[in-house]
Amino acid sequence: MGKDKKNILIIGNSASAQSLAKKLSKSPIAGEIFIAPGNNTTSELYKNIDIREDDLTGLLKFVLENNISITIPISENALKADITSFFQTNGQNIFGPAKQACNIALNKANGKKFLYRIHAQTSKFGIFDKMQMAQEWLNTASFPVTIKCSEYNNLDDRLVCPTMTLALEFLDNLFSKGETGVLIEEFSLGESFTIYYITDGYSAIPITSVRNYKFTQDGDGGIYTNGLGCYVPNYRISETVYTRIGNIVQNTISALEKRSTPYIGILGVDCTITGEDKFFVNEFKPFFQDFDSSAVLNLIEDDLIEIFMACIEGFFADECEKISTNDKNSISAVVWSRAYGKIIEGLENIEDFSNLDFYRIKNTNDNKILTRKGENFVLTRTASTLTRAKTNLYDDLSEIKFDTIKYRTDIARELLTKY
Repeated sequence: MGKDKKNILIIGNSASAQSLAKKLSKSPIAGEIFIAPGNNTTSELYKNIDIREDDLTGLLKFVLENNISITIPISENALKADITSFFQTNGQNIFGPAKQACNIALNKANGKKFLYRIHAQTSKFGIFDKMQMAQEWLNTASFPVTIKCSEYNNLDDRLVCPTMTLALEFLDNLFSKGETGVLIEEFSLGESFTIYYITDGYSAIPITSVRNYKFTQDGDGGIYTNGLGCYVPNYRISETVYTRIGNIVQNTISALEKRSTPYIGILGVDCTITGEDKFFVNEFKPFFQDFDSSAVLNLIEDDLIEIFMACIEGFFADECEKISTNDKNSISAVVWSRAYGKIIEGLENIEDFSNLDFYRIKNTNDNKILTRKGENFVLTRTASTLTRAKTNLYDDLSEIKFDTIKYRTDIARELLTKY
């Protein structure tokens, strides 16, 4: 493989797009890095490009005019628009799954049905278009249950319901808005985790495992989210569980390849530990998630540009037997706000500003950063031990001030208490 500098386009406006750009910039073969549309942050490492994620023609024109060697779509909007197939048809290198392949990750109902078809361990579920059938299913369900829109993007699209009354209220709201394909599943009690894989559509190699924290309150209370913190690697995942999930991933890759829709890209398998060497698979993820992207990337030693190109060019199985990771530990926390427009203070006191990955931000005229309602940024620290990484993380978090600030204070507590 040639060592010419490669210009890179990342498509997304999230924290994970920023963290990936910072990681790829360390490669000796990285040329200019662009993010479209970006998140309004400025950096010497990358440039934000004002092109919508689903503007396929505009993105292709930019790629052709700027000698882009590889495009990496992180945005679910771009994947839903099938940017991968569009770019492949136009002869462009793109590292990401086509829409038909990643439908199992983009559409939660389809993903759940797929897990059932390949006989993966998953919780009892039903998919409904109308209230009556959903209520009949709930009459025999074990509570709590999780209710999700097939394609959810915010906190209003899914809810963990401990009672029938709350479940029916939430369902009535969804169906009244015209939602169809609503997924209801028995909630898996236990510790949430994700294992990530890189795949060329024929073979899959694990990267690492992540311990997830998805509820807004310490001790797993409050609202259920995509994720508000993590630590990596997850020492509580046994080799038995790792092997079994690896088998599920290989079955997934094989099933998609037989459909002539090979999955090329990053595939995350979101699970819950339910007992010793027991787990349920909850859903698939089409890339690293905002709350864990930097934590995972900080542990990878291999040149990801070379690996991504190997997947595109068909050399992945020949050139890569495993993903090399260091022996460090990462821990991340999402800082979020319950209000708009609050000035975030103390960011200048963070030991290393590169540890911050922002969601899309808004600046004041004097360049102060204002809060948005919901997630604002991810703070990640990496160290030789998890204890040191956690201490550094919460020391940094204590420097950040704004009204209505919120973050989990118990990340990794159960592991460090035990050991």
